[in-house]
Amino acid sequence: MGDLQRKTSLADKVLTRQKIQRETVHEENHTIDRVVPAAKRKNKAISARVYGNTYIQFKKICDAKGLTANACLNMLIADFVRDNKTVIE
Repeated sequence: MGDLQRKTSLADKVLTRQKIQRETVHEENHTIDRVVPAAKRKNKAISARVYGNTYIQFKKICDAKGLTANACLNMLIADFVRDNKTVIE
C-alpha cells in the first residue's frame, strides 16, 4: 500500500509563508536600493487645499500635456527650489 505522508500543521505552514514573505520583501527592497539610490527616492508627501476651479483647470492642463498631477507638481516644486536656492545659501 501507499506510504502515509506526514502532514505539516497549519501553524508550520503560516510560519513558512511569513518567512517567504519576509525574504521576498527584503529582496525587493535590495533591488530598489540598487536601482534607485536613496538620495533620489521620493519619500515626502505634501497636502494642499486649492480652489475647485483652479484644480479643475490644473488637471485639464496636466492631461493636455500628458502629465500626471503628481509629476507636474514635482516639476513645479523643483523649479521653485532651483529659482530660490539663493534664499537659503
